[in-house]
Amino acid sequence: MFIADTHCDTLYSMLFEGWSENGFMASKEKLVEGKVNLQTFALFAGARQFKDTPYENARRMIEASKTLNIPFITDSLPENPPTTLYGVYSIEGGEVLEGKIERLYELDDELRLRMIALTWNYENQIGTPAKIDAITGLKPFGLALLKEMDARGIYADVSHLNERGFWDVYENMSLPPIASHSNCKALCGSYRNLSDDQIDAIIEKNGYIGINFYPHFLKDGGENTSVEDVIRHIDYIAARGGIHVIGLGSDFDGIEVQPKGMEDAACMYTIANSLLKRGYAEKDVEAIMGLNLWNLLKKGDKIRF
Repeated sequence: MFIADTHCDTLYSMLFEGWSENGFMASKEKLVEGKVNLQTFALFAGARQFKDTPYENARRMIEASKTLNIPFITDSLPENPPTTLYGVYSIEGGEVLEGKIERLYELDDELRLRMIALTWNYENQIGTPAKIDAITGLKPFGLALLKEMDARGIYADVSHLNERGFWDVYENMSLPPIASHSNCKALCGSYRNLSDDQIDAIIEKNGYIGINFYPHFLKDGGENTSVEDVIRHIDYIAARGGIHVIGLGSDFDGIEVQPKGMEDAACMYTIANSLLKRGYAEKDVEAIMGLNLWNLLKKGDKIRF
């Protein structure tokens, strides 16, 4: 079974938390043990206490990625889903681009960016995060950026983005909105989760929602969570007709606590087993575990190349 994940913060953790062999939730060894075939590694803009700029930190993360002994796909995807582990790049926090379209060209030409989370938890040159407000729309640079991303087959990742910004993406891009690591607000009221209207809009546009494993995004209070809480959010989106948009967005190495039994990437296959036991058809489990993301990224390639 092909397994793919749309978000981890391993590269950032390597730089700012100190690397120790097999010390991270999404290390190569744990990804292989969990049978993950495609892992999206974020170039995370990061917290503001670090002296280097987000762009400078991103460049350092790119260099760090070369030490992982994981091959990264920086061109078009192969015809068929890989059977061994590969990495692809994303950006989390559009301040990495420094308000310059030229930075988009530079990084995309070098890395083949698959998605850009327009904001993290800070306002930037693109827009406003959900942590600040729900009503401020994208800025002029943000709207111009969407057009360039559309032309290059780079998806706008709305995880962390506020609700008005979400609808700006929905209304101004041909590519569908994706949420690389977000859950359902109806099941957990965190500002980081998606409303029913947002979920339905992503379903309508054939986008993508990667279920986040962070306990405080899975359940109010975040206590005593397990793989069943991950499945609960999958069930909710599936019941709204969204089997084709569901995937995995673990947030490994970006979360300080994890659901019981889902402590690291070695546990990824647990989700597939749980879905099968719950009665999901094998083809639907394969879609959720990775093929939904693969098909989405292939569509982006058709635009880019």
